[in-house]
Amino acid sequence: MGGDEVSGNTWESGVEPGALFQHWADIEARPRVILGRDRELLWSNAAADAVLVDAIDVMVEAGRFRLVNTAELPAFDRFLACAGETVAAWCSLQRDGGAMVFRVWRIEADGVVANGVVFHPSGVQYVPQWADFSRVFGLTGAEFKISLRLLDGLKIETVAEELGITVGTARIHVRNLYGKLEVSSREAMFRLLAPFRVA
Repeated sequence: MGGDEVSGNTWESGVEPGALFQHWADIEARPRVILGRDRELLWSNAAADAVLVDAIDVMVEAGRFRLVNTAELPAFDRFLACAGETVAAWCSLQRDGGAMVFRVWRIEADGVVANGVVFHPSGVQYVPQWADFSRVFGLTGAEFKISLRLLDGLKIETVAEELGITVGTARIHVRNLYGKLEVSSREAMFRLLAPFRVA
């Protein structure tokens, strides 16, 4: 870490790591909240605030985080009660037929126990984000673009049309992609690349 070695809770430069963490958490694109006892909203980042204001699937009422679909609240409460130090996931049905995906883990600081919750919709408005795995597998730019579209579930014909290439050329890229990944199916590609999904 060079000249800015960590000593206690501050770097020698006087920067508070807590302030940096707060800023980092606030600008995180994924909605995040920290919930206390009885779903008390202790903290939320800007992305969560935007979702909570819309109150389509989740909202804050009397200082408590809750699902708009009140029929699912008992199951959500059981999910929160079972939270541990490892991440657990749960889904709530949305009105439009999709689902709101929740990930939770128990966190503790200064004797306070709470639940950290990250959530996002699974419907068409959700756009997954991927790390640049092209360097790991030696993919060309075209192979990387095609892999991202395949991971989005697009058919090869749609991929070819989006990229302005022939279906035959797209198939050659897919064959080369599978060879570099050492897989023989889209399902195997999904399993191999799943760890590279960052949001």
